[in-house]
Amino acid sequence: MALIREWLRSRLINFFQALLRWRTWLDFAWLALIPVGLALFSIYAKLKVGAFTAFTMSEKYGWHREFTNPIPVLINYIQHTQPVGPYNWDFYALNLIVIFAFFPLLIPIFRKLPSVYGIFTLVFLVMPLTSGRLTSVPRYYLVVFPVYMILAWWSCRGSQEQQEWRHTFIIIPFAILLSLGMAMFTLDVYSLA
Repeated sequence: MALIREWLRSRLINFFQALLRWRTWLDFAWLALIPVGLALFSIYAKLKVGAFTAFTMSEKYGWHREFTNPIPVLINYIQHTQPVGPYNWDFYALNLIVIFAFFPLLIPIFRKLPSVYGIFTLVFLVMPLTSGRLTSVPRYYLVVFPVYMILAWWSCRGSQEQQEWRHTFIIIPFAILLSLGMAMFTLDVYSLA
């Protein structure tokens, strides 16, 4: 009975006490700025272009991206790869390598880090795949910081020899990608896809 009372107190009474503080309402006001900003931008788009959802229309008709199921997109991407050419900057191999390197890291992220990091990682790994195209996946995945947290945790485990091997295993791909990025930036190519 005491356990139920404490649970109710933490969920209900503390919630209503928080609603009595002005700081809580200030936080709600700051949070309300997100939909207000979207509404203002939609009104601006209606005035300028004639459609409230001009941003989604530009994604659909300009960039050929729309919300789709990521599994058929990934299967189609694997079955119908295209070679890199001078007029096609979509690095299919790099996109697939990054996808298949990041998704297995969800298991240790959910096991070793707080669940909010796992949910954040899952959402940010699936979101680019729902656009219907897998271009620029490495760019989108660079912001998924729990991956780097789990890589740091993994590289500090084991003996000194294992730590050095793991450190090298992590540093070499990042150094290669840094070199590629610097060369592309120098050549005025600002995107991998």
